[in-house]
Amino acid sequence: MKTIYFEDLNSGDEFWSGEFPVDEAEMLDYNRRFDPWPMHVDEAAARDSLFGGLIASGGYTLGLMYRSGHFVYKNEDTAWAFLVGLDWKVKFLLPVRPGDRLRNRISIQDKRPSSKPGRGVVFVRNEMFNQEQQLVLQCDMVLLVATRPGETQEIP
Repeated sequence: MKTIYFEDLNSGDEFWSGEFPVDEAEMLDYNRRFDPWPMHVDEAAARDSLFGGLIASGGYTLGLMYRSGHFVYKNEDTAWAFLVGLDWKVKFLLPVRPGDRLRNRISIQDKRPSSKPGRGVVFVRNEMFNQEQQLVLQCDMVLLVATRPGETQEIP
């Protein structure tokens, strides 16, 4: 398995997850357990809401982002030398609905060496698109990623 280190990531790099469907039963189970607002769990109430039908909760949608991220961050071919996530800025732009097919574009916005050896700071944007290529979720993240063993990074 190939390891992706801090040095391997560059501003402008893009990675795409595979496409996956939003399973209605799984979504409803999550919504009922963790976010049981009517627009998430009651079809009649959801039809009468401003959304016009059932929608995924934000927590479930973030879980889908996590799931899709594993197509990129850790799969059978590659694994990023991820250490920890430091910050998130999340925007829910459009509702996610049962039957949607989602893909995640992960792009490197910027990076810089850390003040501590052996790691770098990477600024990443996750963008979840539905089957209509509409942006439904944007999540800007700050990650710590390990540097390649034996490499030193100069701090400008």
